[in-house]
Order: sequence, then C-alpha cells, then structure tokens
Amino acid sequence: MNSSRRSFIKNTSFAIAGTAFFSNYAFAGLAEKKLTGLQLYSVRDDMKADPLGTLKQISKMGYKHVEHANYVDRKFYGYRAGEFKKVLNDLDLKMPSGHTVMRSQHWDATAKDFTSEWKYTVEDAALLEQQFVISPWMDENLRKDYDQLMHLLELFNKSGELCK
Repeated sequence: MNSSRRSFIKNTSFAIAGTAFFSNYAFAGLAEKKLTGLQLYSVRDDMKADPLGTLKQISKMGYKHVEHANYVDRKFYGYRAGEFKKVLNDLDLKMPSGHTVMRSQHWDATAKDFTSEWKYTVEDAALLEQQFVISPWMDENLRKDYDQLMHLLELFNKSGELCK
C-alpha cells in the first residue's frame, strides 16, 4: 500500500465526517416496521363501546402490546382474566402491564394483610403474564399527610412482595 500516514488520516477524517450527513432514515426501508404498544386508556371510549372490535383494529394496525386501564370486579373490559388472555392471544397481543389503582382500603390493618380484592388483582395480573401492576393515581389527601403517604408507600412495598 502506497498510502502515507497523512493521506490515511485525511481520508479517514473525510469518511467519518461524511457519515454525519447520512440520516438514519436512509436505511429505514431495511428496518422491520412494527409498533410496540398502546395504552388502552387512549382509546377508552372505543374500548367501552366495543372492546373486541377495538382490539382487532389495534392488532391490525401492527401493535403487539397493550396496557389495560380497566379492571373492575375481576374483569378486563367485561372479560374474566382467562377470557381476556384468550382474546389477546388470538389477536397476537400481549399485555405486560396494566393500570389498577391500589387504595388504602385494599389493606386489612386488623389482619395485617391485603384484602381478597387486591390479591385477586395480583392473581389476574399474573394470569395475564403482566410484569408490572401500575397504580396510576393516588388520593390527593394522601399527598398532603406525610404519615398517610408513608403508610401507602409501605403498602406499595408489601404489594411488590406479594407480586413476586
């Protein structure tokens, strides 16, 4: 090779500088197009009106993951946990997380344990293979009282142990 050190450094510098002008979009056609996840709260009106039809549309759009924001009386959008898991599986959707508000009334201070209602929440989340049970809201009064807030945080830690 008849290249001088100076020539090598100059050409390498130009090559490195030139890559700054390339956009990642130049190679976008090579990447697989997929949408990761959708929080179902963002389509809550559609989910309320027609959960199955909405999930079908979400799947057809290419989403692979959803996050629920409706769990009432051991049901996700009107479906029992096992039924909802089948609906999701049939549509090639997974639900790794969900929103379920944990309140202080989910703790039985006398028994020093969670109520059945909260235990069912965790049980149903596990059935759906959720990795995260998210409590997206906290009573505003708890934010104002240090002792109540600390008690709720202690319950979150205990809930984490229950989830394990």
